[in-house]
Amino acid sequence: MRSVIAETYGGPESLRIVDAPPPTPAPDQVLVRVAASSVNPLDTHELTGRPYLVRIVRGLRAPKPDGRAMGSDIAGVVEAVGDQVTRFAVGDRVVGFGRAAWSELTAVTESGLVRLPEGVPLVDAGGVGVAAITALQGLRRGGLVGPATWGPGEVEPMRPRVLIIGASGGVGTFAVQIAKLLGAHVTAVTSTRNLELVARLGADDVIDYTTTEVTRGIARFDLVLELAGNRRRRDLARILTPTGSLIACGAPRGQWLGPLLGPAGLAIASRFSRRTYASFLAKRDTDDLQRIADWLGEGALRVVIDEVHPLDRIADAVAHQLGEHARGKVIVTIP
Repeated sequence: MRSVIAETYGGPESLRIVDAPPPTPAPDQVLVRVAASSVNPLDTHELTGRPYLVRIVRGLRAPKPDGRAMGSDIAGVVEAVGDQVTRFAVGDRVVGFGRAAWSELTAVTESGLVRLPEGVPLVDAGGVGVAAITALQGLRRGGLVGPATWGPGEVEPMRPRVLIIGASGGVGTFAVQIAKLLGAHVTAVTSTRNLELVARLGADDVIDYTTTEVTRGIARFDLVLELAGNRRRRDLARILTPTGSLIACGAPRGQWLGPLLGPAGLAIASRFSRRTYASFLAKRDTDDLQRIADWLGEGALRVVIDEVHPLDRIADAVAHQLGEHARGKVIVTIP
């Protein structure tokens, strides 16, 4: 089978398509014939080996042999199941994330997948896994858990006010939609060319960061979801309510100390404040994946696709993602 690997750290030129033996699923794994995947910052960090903390796990000088297969998002059809797998059968369409997703076949732990609802294209589903989970869990970490309810005679509560910085990227396009589904008033921050896009996704207000400095305003946001990673905590704190939350998703800027000092600084600040400051990385959660799949099936959540590349052009797909100008997701199809 064809599989994309990286034997050295570097850019898109480090990627190779090789003929690899098909994986054999462990007792708790599902063998998936992959139809589509996507490129995430997680993938580019593993490819470049930066921030350098990545290399502690993947190998200091070069990726370890068992970590050279690339890709994380998975959408495809079940080819086989391990003896302990109970939730899937051969022929099921599935979505989720794992490892070696840029391959014709990959073996995934059962907990990393859910069934894909009928009517949702596999190409769309290839962009869901890591980004949608990050958006949902990041918003929840900031206290946004669901639409507010009220009883007869009670005053309707104000909707939480959420600011999403980096709203047109892979995580951001999901975050705008999910925040609306969870009952928030959403303000989206993006560049001029993406204002119409985030408005169509449901943002109540849009801010063009090329003309407006978002941190120069009154303290009005209950949650700031920082996806761009280039604003200081003390600047964003100015626009938080007294009990608001600042959640920074993804790897902080910097190659050496930044990824350590950034989260540590937020954690320390949170201990001495009524506000919540946290750096956040998503984790695999079957219930969260199922919730996202349900929204997709209902048509309440959609995948914004910027470009679609076949596996043979994986280097082009990665280069586009590294350019940091992708609108939504960069999809990789695996025929």
